[in-house]
Amino acid sequence: MIIVVKKCSECPFCTIIPGEKPKCSVATPKYRVIETGDAPGWCPLRREQVIVRNFD
Repeated sequence: MIIVVKKCSECPFCTIIPGEKPKCSVATPKYRVIETGDAPGWCPLRREQVIVRNFD
């Protein structure tokens, strides 16, 4: 499965907990708060392609 991500909310590495701001699980430092809806400048995947595979 290939996922085309345009916003952080679509990213499989974005952690969304109700009542809190979204956090990035691959950022440095880990679980950095995402202030904007688009990929921030510090996003490590901003210029990368990520393929998510399901091995069920």
